[in-house]
Amino acid sequence: MAPSIRPNHLAMTLPYAAVLIGLYWLGSAWVAILLYHAGMGIFLLRCGSSKQRPGLLQGWSAAAGTVLSVTCAGTGPLLILLWPTAAGESHNISAILAAFGLHGGAWWLFAAYYVIVHPLLEEAFWRGAQFSGHRGVALGDVAFAGYHALVLQYFLSPPWVLASVVSLLFVAWIWRRVGARYGGLAIPVVSHAAAGLSTMLAAYILARG
Repeated sequence: MAPSIRPNHLAMTLPYAAVLIGLYWLGSAWVAILLYHAGMGIFLLRCGSSKQRPGLLQGWSAAAGTVLSVTCAGTGPLLILLWPTAAGESHNISAILAAFGLHGGAWWLFAAYYVIVHPLLEEAFWRGAQFSGHRGVALGDVAFAGYHALVLQYFLSPPWVLASVVSLLFVAWIWRRVGARYGGLAIPVVSHAAAGLSTMLAAYILARG
C-alpha cells in the first residue's frame, strides 16, 4: 500500500487566493501565476524532503507515460473542436488574454513558463506534498480541479466549465494514482506538460481565428 502523507488543507487554498488577487482584482495573469507559484514554493521549502513523497524524476514507464501524455495532448485539439459549442460567438480569446496582459512577447513567455515550470510545481505540490494514498477521490483532487473554474469561467459557458472541472477531477485522480503506482511523479509531470503545451497552442490558434 502506498504511504499517505497528511495534506495541508490551508495550503490547498493557495491557487484560489492567487487567482482572485491576480486575475479578479489586478487583472494580471502573471501576478496570479507568480503568486500561486511563490506560495507553492514556500510551502514545499517549509515541508522539506520526505522519503514518503514521490520524486519528480522518478517512476517513469514508457508505456503508461506515452499513453497518458498522448491522451493529455488531445486537450488542445478537443478544445478547438468543441469551441463553437463550448464558448460561442461572444467569447473573444484574444481580447481576454490581452486584458490579462498576455499579448505579443508576453504571451509567448507566459506560454513557455506555463508549459515548463507550472507542471513541475503543481505536481510537486498536489501529487507530492499533498499526496494521499486514498484509492478514491481525495480532497486534494477536488481542490486542484475546483480552482480551474475561476479561470475557465472567463472562456467557457457554465455547463462546459462544470464539464471541464469534472474532467480535471478525474485527471487529478489518475495522476495521483499513477504516481503511487509507479513510485514517482515523472509520468504526471510529462503528461501535465503535454496538456499545457496542447492547451497553449489551441489558445493561440483560436486567438488568431
